[in-house]
Amino acid sequence: MTWRGPRKPKDPLLDSVLFRTNRAQLKQLHLPCAVCGKAIDYTRPGAFVAGHVVSRRKAKQLGWTAAQINALSNLRPECRSCSNKTGAREGQQAQRAKLKQTRQTKIIYLDNSRRWPTPMDDSRLRVMDTSREW
Repeated sequence: MTWRGPRKPKDPLLDSVLFRTNRAQLKQLHLPCAVCGKAIDYTRPGAFVAGHVVSRRKAKQLGWTAAQINALSNLRPECRSCSNKTGAREGQQAQRAKLKQTRQTKIIYLDNSRRWPTPMDDSRLRVMDTSREW
């Protein structure tokens, strides 16, 4: 596999100047993980993650701007393992919500002309003559 250059995040919110500056400010504070409370090894690359208090998906649904989503008040220090756990939980919640929405929209209406006949409304059913004796 050849090197294709530095990887860009899929979400443009994570590539903004505001997010990068706020992430750098948070990293300089050397705070413990906001989720588990353990100390983060800031010297190891990839150990520190700037997580969002209100997730990006929820904030977009609420109509927040990019500046509100990446504000320092909406960022918190997280260790890599806690960030992966919260991200996985958010992803599963999003998938469940999407699945629930598709289930609600797939309502199938039956055509009345093809429904099962009942004795009261179908003339094709034969009624036995009970007046005849055998």
